[in-house]
Amino acid sequence: MISSPSPSSPPRIAVTGLGGYARHHHLTLQRLEAAGLCRVVATCDPSPEKMLPQSADLNLETRGVKIFSSFAAMVDNVAGAADAVTIPTPIHLHAPMHRACVERGLPVYLEKPPTLWWEELESMISVESKATRATEVGFNFITEPARQALKARLLAGEFGRLRAASFWGRWPRPAAYFQRNYWAGKILLPDSPIPLLDSCVGNAMGHYLLNLLDWAGPDAASFATIQEVQASLYRAHAIQGTDTVFAEARTPDGVVLRIGVTHSCPPESEGHAEYLSCDLAQLHYVTDRACVIHWVDGRQETIDLTTQGNWQERNFRRYFDFLAGHQAAPVVSLRNCRAFVAWNDLIFAATPGITTLAGPEITWHKDHSIPAPDGIVAAVQDFAESGRWPHESPALSWARPPGRVHLADLPLALPRIRALAKG
Repeated sequence: MISSPSPSSPPRIAVTGLGGYARHHHLTLQRLEAAGLCRVVATCDPSPEKMLPQSADLNLETRGVKIFSSFAAMVDNVAGAADAVTIPTPIHLHAPMHRACVERGLPVYLEKPPTLWWEELESMISVESKATRATEVGFNFITEPARQALKARLLAGEFGRLRAASFWGRWPRPAAYFQRNYWAGKILLPDSPIPLLDSCVGNAMGHYLLNLLDWAGPDAASFATIQEVQASLYRAHAIQGTDTVFAEARTPDGVVLRIGVTHSCPPESEGHAEYLSCDLAQLHYVTDRACVIHWVDGRQETIDLTTQGNWQERNFRRYFDFLAGHQAAPVVSLRNCRAFVAWNDLIFAATPGITTLAGPEITWHKDHSIPAPDGIVAAVQDFAESGRWPHESPALSWARPPGRVHLADLPLALPRIRALAKG
């Protein structure tokens, strides 16, 4: 194991990148630094001359933040002088960057998803065995106080046995969303042996897929495993992958986990919700709004979720507590991500094919930049609430039956995924 000095107080942080999601890290850490809770010591970007004028509000020079023109130069220079590195970079860069940090004794806060390929995750877990501190994978909502309190009540049996946990999400995205970089919406990258599998369920709304695994986890700090997956995938955007996913998984103890999500929907339909179906109550949880508990005896309980605080600040502070020894483990470790990654891989392996939607079954919005299949607004919500697949509705002519695979099929997923990428 690589030796490392004890974390300083406040912890010294290096941030990978200046643009994209890295800017969000910088802004959040800047606020935490002003509160005396951390100190940003370094950052990097391959084009600092381009990014620095856009980052004037970060006051990097006056705060004493060293700026490097490459990730390799940054981690070489901050080894022993930083307590953690945050990695908010594209998915396919996570594994090599994580390895580079571990080899230099640098703990990592890694934005989700850690990877979306199970073999790469296992490799990262193996690398992690040599780490000085465990990696935190940054999923947005697991640290919500109300969520954790509700899971404690669930585990205590207050709501009765959990039968199903589900989520629907309608997050409309224009064509430019998939054109913002070279990897968005891709199943595979050219010349890469590792599937990328960027999608609404693995990336943008991946937080919520992990939430379902958390609700069904057997104890407060663990997540459910899965043994069977059904899925049907669609695309209305001109992409290699999928922008609309209907997927169902079953845990070994019979809990049904269901997710219906899309980036192809009318802008005014944007929204999302989680549902828990238990023997004694039904829970309707909308992040940052409210959780409404409908008891079978007619009672109703409402929990305000507007006072949860900023999730990025909360996640960083929780990891800082772990680095300081005040917490026994990260909230979401790489090992905790096994079911999340497996579910994503099996979603692609299960589908008979990605159905391309076009023509009269599509209505276009926002200057012809956002497509919406007929009936999609109700379809994703109906799937989450009732479990009815789109193809079971006579009104949805575009829908196709799902395919099914089991966890044992995971080693067979790669050729199926490559076939999907070919179209």
